Amino acid sequence: MAAKLFLYLSELRASAPWIAAIRNIEPKQQQAIEDLEDMAKAIGNYKSLDELVIFSHGYMGGMMLGGEAYDLSDARIAKAFANKRTQVDHIRFEGCWVGEGPADMAAFGGLFDAVDVSGFTWAHWSVDDSKFTLPKGTTVESLQRLQGKGTTSPITPWLAPPPATPPLAQLASMARGGPITKTLPLEWFQYTLDLKPPYVDKNLEHSGKHTYKVRRDATNRVVQAKDAKASTSPVPPFEYVTVVLREAKNKR
Repeated sequence: MAAKLFLYLSELRASAPWIAAIRNIEPKQQQAIEDLEDMAKAIGNYKSLDELVIFSHGYMGGMMLGGEAYDLSDARIAKAFANKRTQVDHIRFEGCWVGEGPADMAAFGGLFDAVDVSGFTWAHWSVDDSKFTLPKGTTVESLQRLQGKGTTSPITPWLAPPPATPPLAQLASMARGGPITKTLPLEWFQYTLDLKPPYVDKNLEHSGKHTYKVRRDATNRVVQAKDAKASTSPVPPFEYVTVVLREAKNKR
């Protein structure tokens, strides 16, 4: 099994299991942290990692831990890992806006001799406890129109992707023999922190699809570390930015 580590801020533990599932990281590879010291200790327990996923609050080229904000190029981070020798191939950030700071991402990756570092450019929103009752005979077509309590448009487009939630055909199959109640996580991305779920108050109609995105909508943009610069756009496109620091070495 590839060596992976999923670190999440403890206050985000409700979302952590399904975010980790999307990243194909098993429960025993997941660990809650509170602050930078916890992060350094957790990573330092490994000689090498194929993938490190960090799920915390974020901002352009930075992360928030233990009530502190850290640019990824912050000297405090370099100091925290000064005596660590963990080599990490791929580093993924799930925090809001981290991908807007490629230069800071490159600096962080350099601490671990990383191949690349990645992150989203928009704010990440989720709801973890939405319950839906599916009546007997539910079909895929009816699921595509599924609405929950207080919603004004279908929630199906905002279901977290598999395996965080089952495919629609599997959900329909579950209700073949009788009604079932499922708790399904919802996920979307907005540029701003002005929380307006797309499926309530006709927000999607009023604001437009361009204001709301799902994970698969992100355009993949690759930046070489030598060309890494901070974003200057007030409203950047929705991207998943990967900063490449070096070529991957072939592993036997």
